[in-house]
Amino acid sequence: MVSVIIPCFNCESFIERAVNSVISQSFKVAEIILVDNNSTDNTFPALIAQQCRFPNLITVFKEPKRGAPAARNCGLQNATGEWIQFLDADDELLPEKIQNQLKIAEQTNADVIAGECLLFYNGGQTRVKRHTDSNIWRGLITSNLGITSSNLWRRSSLLKVKGWDENLSSSQEYDLLFRLLKNKCLISVDKSLNTIIHFSSNSVSKTTDKEKLKQIINNRIQLRLRIKNELRYRGLFTPALYTAIDNYIYTEIINNYTSFPEYANSLLQQYNLRIGLFKKIRFKAKLFLMQLKQAS
Repeated sequence: MVSVIIPCFNCESFIERAVNSVISQSFKVAEIILVDNNSTDNTFPALIAQQCRFPNLITVFKEPKRGAPAARNCGLQNATGEWIQFLDADDELLPEKIQNQLKIAEQTNADVIAGECLLFYNGGQTRVKRHTDSNIWRGLITSNLGITSSNLWRRSSLLKVKGWDENLSSSQEYDLLFRLLKNKCLISVDKSLNTIIHFSSNSVSKTTDKEKLKQIINNRIQLRLRIKNELRYRGLFTPALYTAIDNYIYTEIINNYTSFPEYANSLLQQYNLRIGLFKKIRFKAKLFLMQLKQAS
C-alpha cells in the first residue's frame, strides 16, 4: 500500500538513519525507493549497502537531472504503492507515523494527510515544533500545511497533477499542494507529531546568495498571488484570507529588507499591501533593531 521515496544527495553519513526510521514503522511498507541525485561523495555505495541489507524491500535508482523534485518524480514514476511517503534523506519518521495517517485517510477519504513535525537545528540543540492549520486554505497561505516528509500523499492524485514541478527553485511542496487543491483533492490534517526534520546550514531557504534569495522570495509571493486568484475564482476569498495573504507577503518582504532595501521597497510599492497599523509599527520596530544589530 505504501511506497517510500527518498531523494539522496551527498547523504552517505545519514541515509541509514532515514532507512531505519522506515523499517521501524509499525505499518510495514511495500517498498523503499532510493534515488541518487548526482551525489559527489560515497552516497551511491551507501545506497547499495542499504539495498543489500533489505534486498526484497529497497530499490536504487539514479536521476541525472539535478534537484529533489526530479529525484522525487523518478521515484514516483517507479512506485507501485497506493500511498507515497516522501522522506528527505536527512529526516526521520517516528514509528507510528504512517499507520496513524493511513487511519486518517481511511476516515476522511483524503488525498493528502498534512502532518506536524519537529524541526531540529544545530544538530538538535534547537528544536521548534511546526504546527498544521486545520483551515486548509489559510494553512496553504501561511506555509502551515505540513512539510514534504511529514505528509502522506495518494499516488494517483500526484500523477493527475504530473507530480513535482522540476523547474521551480523553491516553494515546490506548497506549489504541489496548491495544484492538488486546484484539482479538487481533499487534504486532511494530522495534529500528532510524527516526523523529525533536520535542518542543515546549506538548506536552500538559508542561502546567502542574494540573487537566489530574491528568487525564493519571488516564488513565495507569486504562489500567494496564484492562491488569491484561485480563491476569487471559487468565491472563497474572505476578508480573513485576504488579510492572511497580504500579511504573508508583507512579512516575507520585511524579513529580508536589510539584505536588499531597494528591492524590498520596490516590492512594497508594487503590491500595495493592506496591512494594519499595529503590524506596520511592529515590523518597523523589528527592522530598526535589525539595522542596529548590523551597525554594531
